[in-house]
Amino acid sequence: MENTIFYIMVGMFSPILASFLSVVIYRVPRSESIVFPGSHCGACDKRLGVLDLIPILSWIINRGSCRHCGAKVPVRYLLLELLVPALMLTAAFYDGPTLLFARDALFITLLVILSFIDLDTMELPHRFTMTGIVAGIAFSIAFGARDLGPMWPDAILGAVLGYLLPTLISLIYKLIRGQMGMGGGDFVLLAMIGAHTGPSGVLVSFLVAVLMGSIIGIAIMVRSRSEERGGLMIPFGPFLACGGIVALFWGPWIVDTYLRLSGLA
Repeated sequence: MENTIFYIMVGMFSPILASFLSVVIYRVPRSESIVFPGSHCGACDKRLGVLDLIPILSWIINRGSCRHCGAKVPVRYLLLELLVPALMLTAAFYDGPTLLFARDALFITLLVILSFIDLDTMELPHRFTMTGIVAGIAFSIAFGARDLGPMWPDAILGAVLGYLLPTLISLIYKLIRGQMGMGGGDFVLLAMIGAHTGPSGVLVSFLVAVLMGSIIGIAIMVRSRSEERGGLMIPFGPFLACGGIVALFWGPWIVDTYLRLSGLA
């Protein structure tokens, strides 16, 4: 019964969190306050009322448009309000009403913010990645001994490995191709993932990100049918974030399965 109430609370509040995150994602890159002014339509500048701010339902009821001027509201807002509850409920299912859920909820929140900002601006603000690194290590120091996440040596090693691994690969890529394969923000993002999931999580995250990035990159090039698009810049942050989610929920199982199948365990 206790867990059922917990799941209901997470399911109720996570869409509200998602709605707030959409404000953060839009305003932070523009150096705007996330508090003032209140939510308003970007087309007609009309202040949004309570009924306009009901997560998911308001988008459906208004058919993805502003009820004042009829301007289209990007479907990404609806997707965000569906994605965040899905991730939070998954974390709630795995963690239960524990301190580990608080850590994972913060981790997921940061990954979502960074992914969407990277999609919009090709940047990964250090104010979020550095906050994630500090939070991951601090949590491991305070609660790692209670089996609520990696122990602090693993968190620190994960952060270091997360930064050094893509740095080394990018330097090798630069020697071969004459340009960096990844941006510096990606290095810090993977360090943040490592601070929360440890060294094994870094490897899982990076491999998942490379696999996803390769598949989507090839699909884009095939669709464009132009060799000139081979140099198209694709933000890598969202792929790393997806890898981080995989590492968070299924990383240990993936590593254990690999070691068993390879005869190393």
